Amino acid sequence: MPTRELPRYGYEITPPAAGSWILRVVATFERAPSPRLVAGEADPAVRDVGIIDGGTLRPLERAGGAWIAVPCRARCTIHYSVDLGALAGSCRGFDCARRVGDAIISPSATWLLCPASSAEAIIDVTVRGGDADRFSTGLRHSGHGGFEFRGNELGESSYSAFGTIRKHPLVVAGATLDVAFLGSPLSMGDEATLRWIGDSASCVARLFGRFPVDAAVFVVPVPGADDVVFGRVMSLTGASVVLLFGTETPPESDHQDWVVVHELFHLGTPSFVAEGHWLEEGLATYYEPVLRTRAGWMREVDLWRHFAREMRRGLRRQGEARNLEERDDIDSVYWGGALFALLADVRIRQATAGAHSLDDVMRAALALEGDATHMARVADFVRVGDVATEHYVLADLFARYVVGGGDVDLDALLRSLGVVESSGGEASLRDDAPMSAIRHGISSGTR
Repeated sequence: MPTRELPRYGYEITPPAAGSWILRVVATFERAPSPRLVAGEADPAVRDVGIIDGGTLRPLERAGGAWIAVPCRARCTIHYSVDLGALAGSCRGFDCARRVGDAIISPSATWLLCPASSAEAIIDVTVRGGDADRFSTGLRHSGHGGFEFRGNELGESSYSAFGTIRKHPLVVAGATLDVAFLGSPLSMGDEATLRWIGDSASCVARLFGRFPVDAAVFVVPVPGADDVVFGRVMSLTGASVVLLFGTETPPESDHQDWVVVHELFHLGTPSFVAEGHWLEEGLATYYEPVLRTRAGWMREVDLWRHFAREMRRGLRRQGEARNLEERDDIDSVYWGGALFALLADVRIRQATAGAHSLDDVMRAALALEGDATHMARVADFVRVGDVATEHYVLADLFARYVVGGGDVDLDALLRSLGVVESSGGEASLRDDAPMSAIRHGISSGTR
């Protein structure tokens, strides 16, 4: 049986010149599954859509919220432009586009006009003309100077920025982070910010043996704030991270910050699409303070005080769904997932007499299921982890805790680890507890 040829879409983009926000695009569609061209949230900002017909550019007609181009079922060439300024002015946050000084950042999918039902398409983007220095992207590099990805990855498309950008490549533990500064410099300056990001990446790399993947990192200033306010990863079409740094953030607070390590850690786990949000966020929530403790940025007692105080937020409350997958509040997603990670780490170390830990699961998942630019199922993570540790700890925990909503005696677990809570809510550590060696192993990264 002959192999069916997949749809192929090529985009040639011309970044806007200084003083303009008009992005010009020439798109070539082959074997499009639909003649309807759609622009999603960017629709109001798309301008001058036309098709090459007999050597002439002819405007396309609209119907039902789409531009209709019947020739694209075979092959067609479409010209259009996107007013990035209008796009940024019509939305808030990072789900569509945001103006940052003399730059605009958005997920790449917002400026890609696509045929409807394009999940199977192979998509290629190249930069033609304009000033390439006014464009920075996390899109996955192809072998021919452009960027390539699949249509089913567009739901989590990596960030791109246009405009005035200060670019600094940062090589960390076998990977390159293309750091792009948008807007005005932070008070601590670009060099100190680069050290902060590099140290955080090195902290993550200690777990995986290397930094998981090349990535684009966009630094966005937040006027007046004095810490890292927020971060977000978009990765399926290529690894990208947005970090919102307060303009008054002091450089000496780098090792007290949790956001950068948390976001960079995400790049080392596969993306669990349409499920497993609790696992992605729970692993990052668990490992962020653990890795900072191993790097010497937190004291062991402070790590376990943090866990003793926060882990109970992940306990299932009366009336809540038993299945963790069905609970979408912040405590369940972040701390319910983190509690799963803690239980898994402790029980793997118990079952293997210290020969294995959750660290081995993370390294095996990266090696076999891929980094954040790859899609995986929760079942794949569980299977790979149990094979790596030669025990069925993850499968058992998944069935009992995640699906079954089994109760967790967190207080008893902490006491066994030697974490003793006082009536005032503080905690101290005891080394004569039954599992104090496991606590030390988690804190230090040793067996």
